[in-house]
Amino acid sequence: MKYKLNPVFRKETRLRVRSWKFLMALFVYNFFLILVALFGFEMVFSVHWNAYVDYSGANLVYILLIGLETTMLVFMIPSFTAGSIAGEREKQTLDILLTTLMSPEQVVMGKLTSSISMVLLLIFSSLPVISVVFTVGGVGLPALIQFVVIMGIIAIFIGSIGVLASAALKKTGHATIISYGVILVLCLGTVAIVLLAYLLQQLYYWNVMQGQGNVPNMAWVEFVLMFNPIVTVVDMLCHQLGYTGEMIKLAGYLGKMPSFVVNHWCILSLCVQAVSAGICLRAAVRFLNPLKRSEHS
Repeated sequence: MKYKLNPVFRKETRLRVRSWKFLMALFVYNFFLILVALFGFEMVFSVHWNAYVDYSGANLVYILLIGLETTMLVFMIPSFTAGSIAGEREKQTLDILLTTLMSPEQVVMGKLTSSISMVLLLIFSSLPVISVVFTVGGVGLPALIQFVVIMGIIAIFIGSIGVLASAALKKTGHATIISYGVILVLCLGTVAIVLLAYLLQQLYYWNVMQGQGNVPNMAWVEFVLMFNPIVTVVDMLCHQLGYTGEMIKLAGYLGKMPSFVVNHWCILSLCVQAVSAGICLRAAVRFLNPLKRSEHS
C-alpha cells in the first residue's frame, strides 16, 4: 500500500521550503557555525596561540557546536509551533480545516511535524560542520547519530508544548508567551528548584540538626530535571567525552540517587519527555475534538 504524507505536513513544508527567507536562514545559520568552528580550531591548532597542539581541545569545539545547536532548537521551535493552530484560528480557516476528511489527530500531527521539520533540517544541514571534529578524534560517528536521535526526541517534546498552547489559546501571541514561559520553567525553573532544595537542606542540617547525623536525603527533588532538555544534552556530552564522574558528583549533592538512574539518565529523561509529549499532543487533540463535532452537528 502506498504511503501518503500528512496533507498538512506536505502543504506547509512546501510553502516554507520555497520561501527565500528560509533559504537565507539556512545559509546564515550554517555560515555562522562554520565561523565558530574555524575560530575554535584556530584557537586549538594555531602555533600563534599555543606553544603546542592540544588535540583534546577539539572536544571543546564539539561542545560549543552542540551547545549552539541545542540553544537554537529549544528557542526556535516554540516560535513555529505556537502559531500553528492559533494562526489558523486567527485567519478563520481552522473550522474549514476541521471539516475535511482529516481527523483532529492528523491535523495536530501535521502541524507538529511541519513545524519541527524546519528546525531539524537546520540541524541536519549542519552535520558536515560538526563532522569536522572527527578528523582529529575525540568523538566518532555513533556520537553524531546519538546526537541526532536525541535532538529529534527533544524537538518533539518542545514542539508538543507549543502545539498544545496553540490549540488551547485563541491568539498566537498568547500561545507564544505561554510556550516560551513553559520552556523557561523546564530549562531554568527546574534547576532553580534543585538549587532551592539544596539550600533548604543545608539550612535544616546546620540550624535544626546542628550539624549532627546524616544530611537529609533529598535526591528525589532532582527528578524534576528529567523534564529539562538542557540537562539531557549535558548528560549525553558527559558520556560521550568521558566525564561521567562529574554527573555522579553533581547527583550526589542532595543525597544518594540510585546508580541505575545516574548511569542511564539520558535514556530515562528522553522516555519521560517522550511520554510528556504524547500527553501534550493528546490534550491538543481533545481541544480540537469539540470543534470537529460541532461542525458535523
